[in-house]
Amino acid sequence: MVANRNEDFSLSPPEQKADDGIGLQWPGKRLRVDASRPDAHTLEEYRPTGGPAGCEQADAAGRGGLLLYGDNFDGLSWLLANGYSGSVRLVYMDPPYNSNRTYRSRVRLRGKGQPTIGEQTVYEDVWQTGEYLQFVADRLLLLRELLHEDGTLWLHCDHRMQAHLLLLLEEIFGGGCHLNTVFWRSQTMRGAKVHARYFPRSAQAIHIFRRRKEGQPVWQAPTRETELTESEATARYMRDGRGFFRTSDPGTYSFERLAALDAEGRLYAPYGGEVVVDRASRRVYASSGGNLGVKYYLDQRGRDRYIVTRAVDNLWDDLAGLGTVPGEDENYPTQKTERLLQRVLETATRPGDLVLDPFVGAGTTAAVAQRMGRAWIGCDSTWRAVRTAAGRIGRSAQPSEIEESEYPAARGGGYRILQVGDAGTDPGRGSPETERDGARSRLSIAWDGGRLAVRIEQYQSSCVARLAAASNAALPQDWRAQVRAVLIDPDYDGRTFRPEVVDAPAGRKVLVAGSYLCGPTDCRGRHGSTAAGERSVAVLIADVAGGEHLVLSTIGQPSCSDERETRGPVLGH
Repeated sequence: MVANRNEDFSLSPPEQKADDGIGLQWPGKRLRVDASRPDAHTLEEYRPTGGPAGCEQADAAGRGGLLLYGDNFDGLSWLLANGYSGSVRLVYMDPPYNSNRTYRSRVRLRGKGQPTIGEQTVYEDVWQTGEYLQFVADRLLLLRELLHEDGTLWLHCDHRMQAHLLLLLEEIFGGGCHLNTVFWRSQTMRGAKVHARYFPRSAQAIHIFRRRKEGQPVWQAPTRETELTESEATARYMRDGRGFFRTSDPGTYSFERLAALDAEGRLYAPYGGEVVVDRASRRVYASSGGNLGVKYYLDQRGRDRYIVTRAVDNLWDDLAGLGTVPGEDENYPTQKTERLLQRVLETATRPGDLVLDPFVGAGTTAAVAQRMGRAWIGCDSTWRAVRTAAGRIGRSAQPSEIEESEYPAARGGGYRILQVGDAGTDPGRGSPETERDGARSRLSIAWDGGRLAVRIEQYQSSCVARLAAASNAALPQDWRAQVRAVLIDPDYDGRTFRPEVVDAPAGRKVLVAGSYLCGPTDCRGRHGSTAAGERSVAVLIADVAGGEHLVLSTIGQPSCSDERETRGPVLGH
């Protein structure tokens, strides 16, 4: 159990000037919130052995790598009650859109060529408009208090509520705090969209607000790169002895600056003329008339690759949506792409800064923050989202991935899952949507050279079997087609699940390994969870339908082995 402060506290917007009377109205509107005081306990903790510091790596105070399972109002309240006020450099929030839709995801068997066998509800996005606005307002008030005084909040929305939310943000944060609104082209026209009436909707909005008007947020202006072949560069650009170039009007450049650019060979005179530097009259002009241009050269990379680098404005049409980046697909509706979040984090944070995503969803913010060496916190009310995010973090923390990272601070990684308040579904109880009648598995667990060898020989999910039967699909003989992830705690203490192995492969074609070596080289165990000479081994199998099957085995000295057929409880949904 995590201790909480007991004092009550209320939050409301800053006082507005008398002439700031414009605001958004809805029935029952209130812009004052009483934070809750929820309890919290640790469900799961993963500290990969391949890294030096586990889930405290990114933040010296140990605040990174947190997944809060439960209503995010309780999660944000818990953060405020436990010392996180004013510590978050960036909030990226992608709340429900008031779309009047039920979002569903496909249940897909894993492996090349395997079919979809059904659908499952992920979350409901059906609201009365006033109810929706109050829901967002309550959370914005908490988030404002969590932001660093020089922090920024980025609120992602679509056409349905973007105007309403802009007014709401203005009212909560105060005048002068709106920095910009980015419009992201999230998809290209295809299918029925091509024939949409009154133009297809292909863009979404991201409102950017700073914590306070006097704040000086981290702001590292991004650039965008376009790669061209030599033939493409020849068709679009001019060329001289230094390479391909484009020109730009010098605007109000001084005489000294223009003369310096000419000395560098970076001024262009049109109509075949030459650049004339008249120092007596302090003029720089083109001998054949026309306007001078400043040359900007393309970078050459390799024999036939040229890079055009340009500044980024508030129209982002160079970052593909998920439909054209299938390799990132976590089978979660409304998932955002990693390049989008990378640009946001590169712009508004530095390594070690704390990033908060109160609607963590598919875990893109957490995964990108982890890779970039930022501390992170994610909240979600659905166990499916928490498990998806945890799987991505566990996957990215594997040594092979870490070595390839362009961000050295990303080494280590890990996560901790806290259940905050009443999450609605206890991961230890299961639910009607999962395997209440259990699942069947057969495992062998034995000592191998001082380490535990765990091999899953068979697994059968009755929920997956029912879905396959209903869709007239035959289940493959390979049990791994039914499994989304495998996690192993080689020394389970009966309270907190601490996996040493997280096998959650990306995409839908790659199967889990099924055979694993883990555990320390002695028999004492990390947590002293069992009697001398014994330990409890917990293997969690997450299936493609969202069920989680926990297998518990007790193993003796390294000379002993244990092989058994089991029926285990379901952990999640």
